[in-house]
Amino acid sequence: MMAFKEAGVAKKGAVVPHQSELVVQFLAHLSAERGFSPNSLSSYRLDIEQWELFLAKSKVLVTEATLDLVREFLAWQRKREISPRSLARKLSVLKQLYQFSVREESVQVDPTELVSIRVKEKKLPKHLSVAHMTTLLESIPADTENGLRDRALFELWYAVGARVSELADLRAGDIDKEKHLVKLKGKGGKERWVPYGKMAAKWMEKYSDLRHVWVVKWDKLEVPNYFLSSRGTRMSRQMIWKLLKKYAEAAGIPKKVWPHMIRHSFATHLLREGADLRVVQELLGHSSIATTEIYTHLDIQNLRLMQQKFHPRR
Repeated sequence: MMAFKEAGVAKKGAVVPHQSELVVQFLAHLSAERGFSPNSLSSYRLDIEQWELFLAKSKVLVTEATLDLVREFLAWQRKREISPRSLARKLSVLKQLYQFSVREESVQVDPTELVSIRVKEKKLPKHLSVAHMTTLLESIPADTENGLRDRALFELWYAVGARVSELADLRAGDIDKEKHLVKLKGKGGKERWVPYGKMAAKWMEKYSDLRHVWVVKWDKLEVPNYFLSSRGTRMSRQMIWKLLKKYAEAAGIPKKVWPHMIRHSFATHLLREGADLRVVQELLGHSSIATTEIYTHLDIQNLRLMQQKFHPRR
């Protein structure tokens, strides 16, 4: 008899069948051996829970899935009008699950082996112009304590191209103020040192004094995170996201802005100023140069627009 554990819910109001021991082992493998972050694990878990819900309707266990059921599941997802990229991600999760299952000899045949999804075109990453980025930074009022902290946070964010989670998790001990370096912990627990410039250093120095006042005031010496609320507690990703939305609106930026746009802007602006692609790859913490190359395509698109606008034979 196969052991079962509670899985929770795939979405509000949808009760998920008990999670098989195979799925539990797979998620543990992703965490322990492949170093997946809690956010990535949560995403994988939700995709697998949707698969388990689908199988439960046919009273089929995860280990009993067939090629036809995989195709039916993907067809069902298509009817929900999810994007081709999201569909490809879900299939990728299932492929990894069943590849693991074959290695562990939990199943003999991988039901996803003959299934593939072609994603026609990668969306180019949206970013802010240098002018908009400058306006955003300079519109943050540094005449209040929270404003001072926010200016330091955003200056560092743009200076190092961090993910919002890396910024929220940044610890005071991960900053080398003399060498102007920060240690960021990215996907899979991979660490990298990234330099920051004089402008970020200036605001971080001011904020560090304020941070010390907050820590002493609220007796929060045990909180290691560098960016704190005014009550000395860790700032969450959601808090930083809300700040970005607030300051983008205040700066009059005429487009929707979200956290990863700061990272995209960092990479795009470096490449346009002549930075080497390999250097940008290291700064971003990308495992593969292919991930970084999308910024080159973005720059080529911009060059094409400039040529069409200014070339005498356009």
